[in-house]
Amino acid sequence: MEKSAIINICRGIKGGECRFALFVEESFADRIEKTVIESGWPEFLKTQFGDDISRHKVFSVNAGACPNGCSRPHISDIGLIRACVPVIDHEGCIGCGECVTNCPDDAMQFIDGKVIITREKCLDCGFCARACPVEVISCSRKGWRVVAGGRLGRHPRLGSELPGIYSSAEVLLIISRSLKLWMENYETGKRFGQIMDKVGYDKLLQD
Repeated sequence: MEKSAIINICRGIKGGECRFALFVEESFADRIEKTVIESGWPEFLKTQFGDDISRHKVFSVNAGACPNGCSRPHISDIGLIRACVPVIDHEGCIGCGECVTNCPDDAMQFIDGKVIITREKCLDCGFCARACPVEVISCSRKGWRVVAGGRLGRHPRLGSELPGIYSSAEVLLIISRSLKLWMENYETGKRFGQIMDKVGYDKLLQD
């Protein structure tokens, strides 16, 4: 497995102490590995290259439990960023401003005495929910932001973010589709992102 894929997860997912980490089920990394194996990708690479499988030929999945990006999700083939989409119960809000003060992305502000979330700025990190002393901010949806096709090398680029928030089960389907598309359109010397630039990232969301 180590020769066909690199799965890099942040210490927050591994169960280490991280004050920024959102909850991730303990078995998630193992489920990613199982998905890669079941896709047929390890056998495909072995057929293509035998035992001469360098780091540059393998599939990379980097997952982080918050948007801080310690595991470098934006430069992997598939990058996963844990997300909590906040929603405010305005009836119970006491107007203390803790959520506004603690938002690291300036995505919350008071407008006419009411806390408003600027969705274009919000990175769904969940800080505001943890900062609220009366617990009127909750996650309307928990899951993952997904970025695809990132890379370093001679022509580096950040991954393209897929629209929406995805459950862990949906993420595994996206990984499976990614590997299927790469195998179907494989070109020696081309990274996954270079192939997807041609194929179209919308294909990752289609059965």
